[in-house]
Amino acid sequence: MEDAHNVFQAIPAPDDVAWTAIISGCVENGKEDLALSIYHRMRQSDVRPDEYTFATIIKASSCLTALEQGRQIHANVIKLDCASDTYVGTSLIDMYAKCGNIEDSYRLFRRTGLGNIALWNAMMVGLAQHGHGSEALKLFKDMKLLAIEPDRVTFIGVLSACSHSGLISEAFSYFHSMQQDHGIQPEIEHYSCLVDALGRTGRVQEAEKLIASMPFKASASMYRALLGACRVLGDSETGKRVASRLLDLEPFDSAAYVLLSNIYAAGNQWGQMEDARNGMMRKNVKKDPGFSWMDVKNKVHLFVVDDRSHPQADMIYDKVEDLITRIKKEGYVPDIDYVLLDVEEEEKERALYYHSEKLAIAFGLITTSPMTVVRVIKNLRVCGDCHNAIKHISKVSQREIVLRDANRFHHFKDGNCSCGDYW
Repeated sequence: MEDAHNVFQAIPAPDDVAWTAIISGCVENGKEDLALSIYHRMRQSDVRPDEYTFATIIKASSCLTALEQGRQIHANVIKLDCASDTYVGTSLIDMYAKCGNIEDSYRLFRRTGLGNIALWNAMMVGLAQHGHGSEALKLFKDMKLLAIEPDRVTFIGVLSACSHSGLISEAFSYFHSMQQDHGIQPEIEHYSCLVDALGRTGRVQEAEKLIASMPFKASASMYRALLGACRVLGDSETGKRVASRLLDLEPFDSAAYVLLSNIYAAGNQWGQMEDARNGMMRKNVKKDPGFSWMDVKNKVHLFVVDDRSHPQADMIYDKVEDLITRIKKEGYVPDIDYVLLDVEEEEKERALYYHSEKLAIAFGLITTSPMTVVRVIKNLRVCGDCHNAIKHISKVSQREIVLRDANRFHHFKDGNCSCGDYW
């Protein structure tokens, strides 16, 4: 990218193709912030972006979950009369969904020409990620009524919808239909959806058997998802087997050690937990730090557990304490199984209060108007205690909270979550 940027800088008057090429290179190499910066320079240089530019820069907004930036680019799309392009429309639908605004994504889908399979796929996958499984499956039925032939991506959306909604029998029915009715051979992503669906509903042994029966070598992400299910169930025996297979594939995967030690800690098996942690230290495996962030007025605010570095830390911590007091009155009971310390119960409770997502939500409640949705992103999977606490927080604060974790979106409203506890 450095060489590409040097060549680009040497062009006396770059045209739209050159600008688009450098923006695309940034996005493909994970430099989405730089892509947005270059796009703004392109606009200032009076070079008109075309459909390819927009489709690329919208993807950058999706990757960054930069909703306000995405809205501004959407406005440019409309002004420059590119809204009717299928690639641009598909990118916008995907962007709104990935930025946590599934309502705008769906509205845009309904206004866009409905003949293109990519549009349907983007919408279906978006609905599945947001926990709207029944809506995604209804969309699939509508698509068939319009004689739009599904492809492999369509069935990833369909199977994900089943997985996120706990619809096991439906998932297997669609899986078989994919082959028998549409001639689409299942790929590893389709099997992953089935494994995920079985794991979410506690059927980890069936998931293990399915992995063994696949015509593919299992992926690390498949084992990681199954290990996460073992963590939720407290199934240490299956967890040990799955962790062993995951570490055979990726010996330095911190998630395997962390999830396995979580399983032991939840069962008060402190000796085994120490062994798992010591194994991690011997191999010098570093745990991915958990953090949450939110975008307020185009400024990103980042939080880590028990973090007091934020300029408004005192207000944030006061708000967390107030929220904990209020939700306890509503029936919230801290789930100390999620604390990996052999300490007194009261200390375990306090260790849960300041998880990064709770800090971010408290900040959002303080700094945004009462009518706006609080949108938070977390790099890891939300823990069970935080998930339960946020359901109560949405009720006592009378605010809608959207949390995107490493697995999916959670829409909290009036004490409920869109995931139905299948996450």
